[in-house]
Amino acid sequence: MTNPHGIYYNTLKRGGGVNVRVFRTPCYFAESVYLLNAFVNHVSFEDEYRRIRQSYSRCLHPEDTKAAGKIEELARVAAQVTQGLNPEDERIRYYFERLSGTERKTGCCLAQVMLMAVPVDCSEIDDFAAQLLSDYRSMQVEGIKINDLNALGLVMERWDAPGEPEPLAAQLERLPCSMEAKWQILRALTDFEHHLRELTELIRPVAERLHGALEPIVAMNEENFAQWSQYFTCHTVDDFQNEMFDTSFLFAEENLPHEIWLGIWYFNLFAAWSEWMERPSGRVRLAYIGMCISFELSTKRKDRPDAETLCGMARVLGSKDKLEILRRCNQDPISAARLADAMNLNSGTVSRNLYGLFKLGYLDTKGDGERVNYVTRLDTMEQVFQWILEYVTDTR
Repeated sequence: MTNPHGIYYNTLKRGGGVNVRVFRTPCYFAESVYLLNAFVNHVSFEDEYRRIRQSYSRCLHPEDTKAAGKIEELARVAAQVTQGLNPEDERIRYYFERLSGTERKTGCCLAQVMLMAVPVDCSEIDDFAAQLLSDYRSMQVEGIKINDLNALGLVMERWDAPGEPEPLAAQLERLPCSMEAKWQILRALTDFEHHLRELTELIRPVAERLHGALEPIVAMNEENFAQWSQYFTCHTVDDFQNEMFDTSFLFAEENLPHEIWLGIWYFNLFAAWSEWMERPSGRVRLAYIGMCISFELSTKRKDRPDAETLCGMARVLGSKDKLEILRRCNQDPISAARLADAMNLNSGTVSRNLYGLFKLGYLDTKGDGERVNYVTRLDTMEQVFQWILEYVTDTR
């Protein structure tokens, strides 16, 4: 499917041509999901923007009039398109109420879980739903690998490990949510087509009302589109994520010329996410940017996090196995398989520990042409303990 609103920008990058294609038409399915999540859970866009700036900006500017105008317009549109809806409706709450056990860490709802991919070239909800179903069926053929549950939904991919795929129920056991939420997710995944059909019909009225209603906000975001379009003609999405989160992301094909599709999400203010997508013409990288993510926000966060975040970063180190992994990775870059053999642990345990350490930047990766090796980032460890010291000695 081709969206006539997609606009191309061309440049040269790393010895090959890179196309950046910008999609200005919103994905009404995804926008409706995040809008209804905010509606049911009484999320204030103003409070959410303040949280983002406090977490990811070097300084907070209360008089940011451009952002304030966008936030005000979002609130107006949200109220307009949800008029007459009952946030206590049983089916609406089933899909959009935050999954139990995720309130503090992820705040994710079941509808977000079902957005395992967001095809930015499908603006209409039926095309979008059809592509979601196609992607899910394709993933099922090889098996599904669930990595995490976060504020964007369920992080999963095709099973690429040797042997039979691990049962979904076993993978869901590791997710940071309640048992009730795990069963909700399992039911949605095992009967995906039924749940997707019901979800599509549930959001259809909202998606239809969004047509036209979002036009003023899209127009307000033209400057952001232009800035990010130019950025991605000379940076990869990996560069952006490294900048945003001050960590490292490994993509085996990062150095190959590829096409980037850029879309901006409106009702998910902080949508820094990317993924590969298979197209008939080859593979493309999708880049999703939250409406209020500006260049000022996309800077490495060196300011001290709050106490809860610090505790989470320190808690990751709270096991003998993880400390041993960091010690061995500091001595010499080492693969997950070699670590499992050396520590006499099963590969699943080692992989989970590596993922947790890597996600927070305690580990970096180095390829040797055949395998991925891990190496400890002492600078991250030093920074975390420096923040802890600053916190406990702060007399304010």
